[in-house]
Amino acid sequence: MQNELRWEGRVALVARPELDTGIGRYVLMLDRGLREAGVDATTVSPSIPRLPDASYRALRLMGRDLDAFLRNYPLWSVYPDAQIYHLTGQTLASLLLFRRPKGDVVVTVHDLFPYVLRRNPRGRALYGSDRAYYRLVIAGLKRADHLIANSEYTKRCIIDVLGLAPERITVIYPGLDHDLFRPQPVPDVISERYRLAPGRRYLIYVGSEDPRKNLTTLLRALVDIRRAHPNVELIKVGRSHCEPERRRLLDLAKQLHVEDAIHFLELVPDADLPLLYNLAELYVTPSTEGFGFTLPEAMACGTPVVCAKTGSSPEVVGDAGVEVDPLDSEALGAAVIGLLEDEEERSRLREAGRARAASFNWAATIRATINVYRERVSARSAAAL
Repeated sequence: MQNELRWEGRVALVARPELDTGIGRYVLMLDRGLREAGVDATTVSPSIPRLPDASYRALRLMGRDLDAFLRNYPLWSVYPDAQIYHLTGQTLASLLLFRRPKGDVVVTVHDLFPYVLRRNPRGRALYGSDRAYYRLVIAGLKRADHLIANSEYTKRCIIDVLGLAPERITVIYPGLDHDLFRPQPVPDVISERYRLAPGRRYLIYVGSEDPRKNLTTLLRALVDIRRAHPNVELIKVGRSHCEPERRRLLDLAKQLHVEDAIHFLELVPDADLPLLYNLAELYVTPSTEGFGFTLPEAMACGTPVVCAKTGSSPEVVGDAGVEVDPLDSEALGAAVIGLLEDEEERSRLREAGRARAASFNWAATIRATINVYRERVSARSAAAL
């Protein structure tokens, strides 16, 4: 790395032990990049205290899973000695209400999904009763010294929900592993491994079934798409992370008679994911999240993108994709059909997408993150004088 990236400070990255998500990849690449920049970085995970068995049984009777709750909203962590404590996801901010570390605290906010879902009936049904998010996470975020938002959209959400001053928030886009995500030929073994029949045209979506992803819109659009092009099928990559939604989507797929046209792939190795992007003709996501990690991944592989015109997607994609209303299945279907029938436009989007994806690089992410650390250390030193 270049000399301007180097900073010989001590940072503790606090992270949940998850590697199969966009946030998991963010933590992995952040840790690697900081070490390469000369930062003394260590990664720790929050602890889940063991309570009396009766507590777990009582909460289960009330419909609550205490283990799952404490994994999402941890209350305790052992902190190593460091100058900066970087909480790598917003839900970890609950730690700041119970055991705050002695150094400066920086929190990366990837999404404020209750805010995103406040007008989504299904989202309110699933998360509306979980007031702990607001009580713990929002209160915890206010106690952080500085926040990193992964998009301008997320920063606006933070200001709206938390009422924080804009100067307490820095926008830093996540980077992209361009050695992994790139155009490349797809060997036949990939189709064989995932039972993808030849002669089909594939769409791909990568992510969970969380309501903010709006997959019901995608499934309903698939009906229109297959009416125009019966050989089109959908590859859905990723664990559900929301079992009620997985069951609901499976039921909906049966009702719509498209269940045989959807390939649910759970855990896909890192080496295979770029090949699946390359295999697909389009990447389709009506998601309205804080930052769509999969959007630059798909664009870097040369896969044209159809995405939501709300949330952070327009900011991430720029002019390198087609944007639609995330709740309008007819518009989504029409956009996909239009691209499937226009090779010239697909070719333009492939080139534009690769150019756009090139702007997301880990060197820039690490440089900007280290600058936040430097500013926090300098501010603390000045305050001590």
